[in-house]
Amino acid sequence: MLRFSVPEAGPHFDVHREVSPSVSTWGIGLIYSRLFRNAAGESGDLVECELCESWEIVDADKLRITLRPDVTWQRIAPLDGRSLLASDVAFSLERQRAPGSPNGDLLTGIGAITAVDDRTLVLEIDGLDADLLLNLADGRTRVVAPEAVAVNGDLLRGPNVGSGPWIWIETTTVTAAYDRNPDYFEPGLPGLDGLQISFIPNASTRIAAFRTGLLDITDASSSEVTRALRSFPGVTLKSVLNSGTGAEIALNTAVAPFDSRLFRQAVFRAMDPWSDLEDVWEGNGAVTLGIPSPRASWLLSEDAMRTAFADSERAVELVSESGVEPAGPIEITVGQFGDAYLLQARRVAEALATLGFDSTIREVTTRDFADRVWIGGEYQVFVGAQAPVDGVSGDLFSVHHSAGLWNTTGFASGELDALIELQSRQLDPAERMRTLLDAQFRILEGAHRFTVSARVTNWLAHEWVGGFDPDPRRGENAWLSRITLSDRPET
Repeated sequence: MLRFSVPEAGPHFDVHREVSPSVSTWGIGLIYSRLFRNAAGESGDLVECELCESWEIVDADKLRITLRPDVTWQRIAPLDGRSLLASDVAFSLERQRAPGSPNGDLLTGIGAITAVDDRTLVLEIDGLDADLLLNLADGRTRVVAPEAVAVNGDLLRGPNVGSGPWIWIETTTVTAAYDRNPDYFEPGLPGLDGLQISFIPNASTRIAAFRTGLLDITDASSSEVTRALRSFPGVTLKSVLNSGTGAEIALNTAVAPFDSRLFRQAVFRAMDPWSDLEDVWEGNGAVTLGIPSPRASWLLSEDAMRTAFADSERAVELVSESGVEPAGPIEITVGQFGDAYLLQARRVAEALATLGFDSTIREVTTRDFADRVWIGGEYQVFVGAQAPVDGVSGDLFSVHHSAGLWNTTGFASGELDALIELQSRQLDPAERMRTLLDAQFRILEGAHRFTVSARVTNWLAHEWVGGFDPDPRRGENAWLSRITLSDRPET
């Protein structure tokens, strides 16, 4: 049994009624399958089939999917081991996108959903969408059975019957237990007899349980990782970049003095986000442009990012070239997301001071930040959490496209818009990566927003854990099925 811990239990068992990974990734989502799943590694296709056997785009407006012939629901009432049908998948997708469903946005762009026969599903699509398969592989797009929903009209209290690798046993206030599904359709998986999950909110308590051998794997902060690796040489470390989350800094290009691109570039060069990353964010993160990329290789390299920052001499030259002169203090709006955000705002103020500009810091509640900053654009400079946007195209169209709902920096570029639109239609991952990198250079050149601390999750595993390759981005948990265990020492 693999023993690990997560901060909290899910509030209920309905995977379509909750956005939190406490349900879809670490909770009852473990028992369900998806049409597709995220492919492991940094090369090749972004997704691979899970329930599907094959798929094809037909006439650019239909996605035709053929299901595996060997998938059955778990041998639990009311499904009792019957075969999974295309009509089950159609029912589940319709349920997920029903009005009011919190995960319905993942299926935007899908029209009619038709089960042609028991194994064939056709989705009408609004043209080529490079994020479509990624959304179908998202951890929240799980396939549930109509008979299970019919018992109570929802799945908030179950019954919990899936077609995935794990069978739900019980969930209490402190633990959850799952057994191996002996009828799972992928030969040899899962490689464990079961999962034992503890709910431990405190990170230091989780790492203490890992150190004493009570947990086989755990997440950890950068400082905890250093201590653990020093104390236990056999421990394995895997760090995962969550590039669409973290602390963001933005300059409003619609208001002075940030309507001058040269001045914005000067401000960027006056800042040293890598120093801030260490001093403010305890080294736990990465400097990015905030795009939720499915692969780290799709993001600008650190060397490329550094060309726009941490050059005080060039910063002073750019201010002079811009012709911008101080005309009253610059207001920095910071959301109350935590003490580190306020400290980061002070570091921005220090950077402005090196250019001869005074500033003031205005703290606002997270609600006001969402309403007046994310949506309203009422700021000169802001420091806060990234807006919650799913997917590469979702982020690019809403945050960086000139017509984007969340583009409150006001930055507009016809060339950037064209690249954003092009990448959304590119199904070949290599071609899309090149277009996305080109788009990021245009964003960086515009010097209007970046993420100073994209969240990095550090995972540790003891030496008796085999096949350890965690990558829970977008709610992926298939990697748990590939873990194996050798004999562990007595605790």
